[in-house]
Amino acid sequence: MTNTFADSEVLDLKIEGGWVIDGSGAPRVRADVGIVADRIVAVGDLSQRAARRTLDAAGRVVAPGFIDTHGHDDLMFVEKPGLEWKTSQGITTVVVGNCGVSGAPAPRPGNTAAALALLGETPLFDDMAAYLAELARQRPMINVAALVGHANLRLAVMDDARAQPTPAEQARMEALLRESLEAGAVGFSTGLAYDPGGQAGEQELRGLARVAAELNRLHTSHIRNEADRVEEAVEEVLAIGRDTGCATVLSHHKCMMPANWGKSAATLANIDRARAAGVDVALDMYPYPGSSTILIPERADTIDEIRITWSTPHPECNGRDLADIAREWGCDKVSAARRLLPAGAIYFAMDESEVRRIFQHPCCMVGSDGLPNDARPHPRLWGSFTRVLGRFVREAELMSLEAAIAKMTSLPARVFGLRDRGELRVGALADVVVFDPATVIDEATWDQPTLASIGIDAVLVNGAQVFPAGASGDRPGRVLRRDPQAGAH
Repeated sequence: MTNTFADSEVLDLKIEGGWVIDGSGAPRVRADVGIVADRIVAVGDLSQRAARRTLDAAGRVVAPGFIDTHGHDDLMFVEKPGLEWKTSQGITTVVVGNCGVSGAPAPRPGNTAAALALLGETPLFDDMAAYLAELARQRPMINVAALVGHANLRLAVMDDARAQPTPAEQARMEALLRESLEAGAVGFSTGLAYDPGGQAGEQELRGLARVAAELNRLHTSHIRNEADRVEEAVEEVLAIGRDTGCATVLSHHKCMMPANWGKSAATLANIDRARAAGVDVALDMYPYPGSSTILIPERADTIDEIRITWSTPHPECNGRDLADIAREWGCDKVSAARRLLPAGAIYFAMDESEVRRIFQHPCCMVGSDGLPNDARPHPRLWGSFTRVLGRFVREAELMSLEAAIAKMTSLPARVFGLRDRGELRVGALADVVVFDPATVIDEATWDQPTLASIGIDAVLVNGAQVFPAGASGDRPGRVLRRDPQAGAH
């Protein structure tokens, strides 16, 4: 048994009799877990230790809380602070600000981008310091680490955010990035498949990555193309990391459209070569064969099945298939898509076997990419992490439960530099999930996308219970910064 407390000290909480999977990948052990305030203070046989409260975990797994590496909950901490879609599947930390869009900085007057609609209705914050200060003031339900969006940088400083930056605009973007990182952002994200991020060229992206590298922060990227040119798009982002020394995460890696199924064998091999050469790179994925983002009319004729998740002018179409809408309106799918804008959609263009191959890569993490602002969201919002546990581990046996939990805990904690998170050990912060390995699974479906998972018994954030919701109603989450000593993963 290990502990950091006197034998006479009373535990605030003792989690008794469970199988502890500590997040490191090591085999499970039968042990109790003792918590005082926000820290784990003992792991082992605590049968003789007094505790103010006990939690019976017999027959259950006790693990570190899950870290969602790819969220779009930036404004939900203000609009829907309960975050039930996170806590009900065991998520205790989320990284927001992905795909080039973030809660700050706000665009200059007259500038906007369609992808900002993914975030919510609340006006964006003037700068990252103001955004993080508001999150801290409101006390988030779970922990949050923030990226600053590249699209936000363009929209905040450029006269024409869809042009190439002048030298002065480039300098202002780099200065604004530095300011955002020094305010607490753990890195910056690019959305190279979206407007205006897709306008960025090599010099612009490398300039920003050099700033991030200097401050030991990351670059995460929704790459430029996830279909016919996916191999080229992966190499573009790897080259930025190689040339600047900036740590890199490839967001929600996938290969879309049947003609490209199987290309992950090449993209993953390229990632392996980059890592072997010293490039600090990881990736994340969500465990579904359908993607979701804003509705892009240009995709309407290339993907057979597209489901509308929200539409501002036609909310009656939420949840319906684009082809059915087009038939009803007597027009082609592209025209129907344009009439629906602004809107969101799910695109069914991925191969399940390839999704599973990507998941098994040793540096692949799990990110829900959930869109809580959607009226009819992708089921990944409510079910990504329990889907991994139930369908990928228990049913498909893609890897051991210990290995899968490491992908969702200690690996992302190392990648994002989240100190004392992602492991269940003495001295770590008490982010904990207790679940039944025999029953845990996602319930959310394409038709009923907001059903909560089953098999999650309890979730703690910094030692306080958030699921099932505690009687106090306190929100114990914190704004997380990147550990300045974080290194290569």
